[in-house]
Amino acid sequence: MELLLEQLLPIKLTNSNDGQGKSWFKTHANRKKFERLLRYKKLVRKPFRFPVRLVVTRILGPREQKWDYSSIGRGSYKQLEDSLVACGWFTDDGPKYIKHVDFEQDDSQRKNGPQVLIQVYSV
Repeated sequence: MELLLEQLLPIKLTNSNDGQGKSWFKTHANRKKFERLLRYKKLVRKPFRFPVRLVVTRILGPREQKWDYSSIGRGSYKQLEDSLVACGWFTDDGPKYIKHVDFEQDDSQRKNGPQVLIQVYSV
């Protein structure tokens, strides 16, 4: 497995522990906000032409608590992933292009958080 891309993003993930389906508008607004940030930071790119594996690390900020690991992928990360697709990182977020996503949490850099580290690996 080779590291192809590593990008730190100034994004605070939410875990949406109250459920995803309650407000379509909120999730849509998050997706557009994330996409605007990516475009502002000039993080638009050409998609990988082969399947990849992702490691997504939630870097905690001051006073943030670690979540259950199943919560990391179900919250606002989905809107971030959709924004990455919209900005050309991936052709699609389906299993043909993103084979696996691992979620991590880092509470050792609180002075730098909250942030998200996206690492893209070859499969």
